[in-house]
Amino acid sequence: MSVVRGGRDATRHVLAWDAVVRVLHWVLAATIVFDLVHDDGDRLHRNVGYAAVALVTLRLAWAAFARGSGGWAALNPSLRATRAYCRALLRGQPPRATGHDPLGVWMVWLLWALVLLLGLTGWMSRLDAFWGDDTVHDVHMWLADALLAAVCVHVIAVLAMSWLWRENLPRAMVSGRKRPFEAPRDD
Repeated sequence: MSVVRGGRDATRHVLAWDAVVRVLHWVLAATIVFDLVHDDGDRLHRNVGYAAVALVTLRLAWAAFARGSGGWAALNPSLRATRAYCRALLRGQPPRATGHDPLGVWMVWLLWALVLLLGLTGWMSRLDAFWGDDTVHDVHMWLADALLAAVCVHVIAVLAMSWLWRENLPRAMVSGRKRPFEAPRDD
């Protein structure tokens, strides 16, 4: 799809992320940041955590309806594609992708799994069955630390790939648009 400004084709862009994907992404990011900062386990922390679980669940459901980079086909991690991508990345020439690159797909699943597990362990910590047992709380804290580390890696990777590809990826997650995908040539 072309974006036309002033009567001429100034810049060509393709839709990478639909509005539902973008809204769910940024609201989930806000809930994660909030709960990582406000981590005293009070009712607000728990409700925001449950909201994060609901957002991940909505995103998983949306993948069944979305087309392109927001759908299930684009979220299918592949070891073969990941190995090839890592080899190209080590050469400093990772191919651009309309949606997530292969490492990004793995990160998506890691972040979602951590949010879901945090919701589960947070809920479990309130059950009478675990009253006085610090194991569930300790696992919850470990998962929170893992989520913080994964978020940091995600942000660093987005900034690094923005620089390497010379494309503002955070802006693409706001606007939904990226430069057209150029498929690698087999020479």
